[in-house]
Parts: sequence; C-alpha cells; structure tokens
Amino acid sequence: FGSSHFGSSLESSNPSGSTSARSNQMRRLLLALVGLSWSRYVLSSREVDGRGGLAAVYEDISQASCLLQSSGRALLTTRQADKRRRGAVEGPFAERKHCNGIDDSGFSKCYPDLMFVGVGKCGTTSIVAYMSAHPQVIMQTWEEGKYGWTVNNSAKGDALTDQFMIGDDKNVLWESHVFDNHLKSNAQLQGLNWATAPQVPNADVGKYLQLHYTPNYFYFPDTPFHIADVYPNAHSIKYFVILRDPVKRAVSSWKFHRAVTWESRSFQQVVEDGISERQTLEVCYAAELAKKPASWGARVVEELPVERQRQVLNSCFWGLPDSHDRTGPMDFFHAHVDMGIYVDQLRRWCSILGRENLFVLSLEEWVQDPEAWYTDLAAFAGYEAVGPEGFRDRAELERVLSK
Repeated sequence: FGSSHFGSSLESSNPSGSTSARSNQMRRLLLALVGLSWSRYVLSSREVDGRGGLAAVYEDISQASCLLQSSGRALLTTRQADKRRRGAVEGPFAERKHCNGIDDSGFSKCYPDLMFVGVGKCGTTSIVAYMSAHPQVIMQTWEEGKYGWTVNNSAKGDALTDQFMIGDDKNVLWESHVFDNHLKSNAQLQGLNWATAPQVPNADVGKYLQLHYTPNYFYFPDTPFHIADVYPNAHSIKYFVILRDPVKRAVSSWKFHRAVTWESRSFQQVVEDGISERQTLEVCYAAELAKKPASWGARVVEELPVERQRQVLNSCFWGLPDSHDRTGPMDFFHAHVDMGIYVDQLRRWCSILGRENLFVLSLEEWVQDPEAWYTDLAAFAGYEAVGPEGFRDRAELERVLSK
C-alpha cells in the first residue's frame, strides 16, 4: 500500500511494529479523523485532503504492514486423493480445482479459486465486476444455479435480483457472506458455502476460475480463521484487497450507511466512538501480549501462534462490549473508523493465509491506470487479461473498464 505498483512487496513487521509504535500509528490516523470531524469539510469527501499529515500515516501503514510479493506465482496444491476423485477434469485450471466430487449427476460444486475480501467503500464492486466480466471467471453468489452468471451481464429484470439492488449498480446477492459469522460452526459455514457455489457442468470444471466476493471479510476478524478451517485449498486461493485513503473511506462509509443501514450518528460522534472503541481494544491487546510466554517473541497480536490469536480476538474484540462498533444491523457495519486501520488486518491475513497469496492495491493507484492494474491483477489470479482465452484485445478491455 503506497507502493509504485500493485502487488509490490510490503516487508513483514519490523521492530517499529511494537505495541507502542503501533499505538502511535493508530493515534495519528485517529487524530487526523478527529480533526476532520471538527471541520465543516467532512460532509464532502471531495474536500477531504489526503495529503500532508496523512502522507505520514500512509507511510506508517506501509512500513508496519506485511504486503505481498508481486512476482508470486499461483500455488497449485491439489491433493492426490482429490485429483483421483476428480477423474478426467480438463482445462487450463484443472490442477487448481477443489470440488465436492465429479459424479454421475453431471454437475459439481467447487471451492473458490479467487476471493475478493475488501475493503468496503474502496471500489470493490466495480473491480469485482471487471474480474467477473472475463470469459474465464465465474461468480460464487446467492443466485445459486446460474452457472456462468457474472456481474456485468446479470439481468436486472430478474425478480429476485431486483429485490436486492442498491442504486443502479450494487446487487447485494453478489456478496456471499459465508465467513462473516462469528458463532457458526464449520459445518454451518460449509453449508453456506455450498449454498452459494454455482453448479458447474463436470466437463467445464477446469475451464473457469471461481470468484467469491464479500467486502466485509477483510475487517471481520474471524474470516481468515474460518477460511483456513473450511476450505481445503485455503493456502492456494488468491486473495484480493483494495485499500483507500482512510479518511475518505470513513466519510464514504458514513454517508452510505446513513442512507441504507440506519446510521443515525453525526460524523463527529462516529469518530469519537471509533477512538474510544479502538483504545479499549488496544489496551486489551497489550494486556494479552503481556501474558505471552517469552519464547513466543510476539510484539503484536498477529505474531502470536494462530490459536492464541484466536483466543485474544475472542477475549478482546468479541468479549468486551465496547471494543468495536455494535450500532449497525451487523456488529461491524458502522465501524467507519476501525475499518480504515489496516495494519492489524493486513498482518492477520498474511499470518494465517500467507502473504504470497495476498494481492493488495489502493484505489488511488487504480484510478491512475486501471488497464495496467487490471493486467497485474489478472496475472496474479492466474488468467490472461487479453489473449485467446481472455478479452479479444486492449480495446475490449478498455470498454469493460469504462463501464
């Protein structure tokens, strides 16, 4: 984040990632938000200046976070047992597929190959639309059974689709919402996964990459743990995240949720609540870190062993009544401030699912050259943006990206 191109390396945490340094980074971001909340400019995102003091915040985030490696190749981790069960699956992606079995029914449901996991109000809907418009990408959505359905050609005349449109472009059925469930068992999560997976003809299983999208996943603390528990291919899935200037993201989120999810607070109150909740969370994190065995050597929660990370989140994020936002219809919907503190979110996903599998980009970079960034994104996903199996030529790609 803040690098010259998508997918460039962010080094893993260094000594500046200590609890004290981390708290200082958080404070600087929150102070920036507070200052804006006291001004008359917060009601207009176009007037929020992302330069000056925020440049230092961006630098701190990039230094404190673990980003991915741009040259990472797709990791094909097909198990031999699964390979035998699949039988004669053919196609360019056959070796990447993990499915519920090829049988005489003529159809299979598969685990996703790609996941777009956040962050909300950073342009995720548009980029997912561009990805799913590719001939080799199919969506995993609640429009179950519509094999080959994509965002760009979804029929808005469909009665079910029309019920879930927000504005002209956002269809909430695009979002699977399998793993943003705190108390569901792995079996229940598996059931939700199959309910959203498209039925693919057996002969076509290896021809397509399946894309699972929910923008809340990156912030929701349980999600990477759930994915690792439920998906047998969790460590070969390619994960995509888009970030944004945290101030502009907070303003955009607040405006959106005032219109659609009963956010009734002023922006100043949102910021004050966010500061208080984050302080409570950080104090709890520090107390939990103080309990660690010295042999762990962890300076931040995300450096703890995975199961211990989970315990800390259960104690601090979920166990305290005032450590995260609870004003929305779901516990995290109105976390306008905390969603923009990307440091621990990046560390957590890298720790659990591998930084080599995580592609991080910023909205600010995307708008400068979407065609180049889409090409990089497609290469990381493992499909060709333009070519015999992709968009016919650059002109077609440009037309898709202009929608």
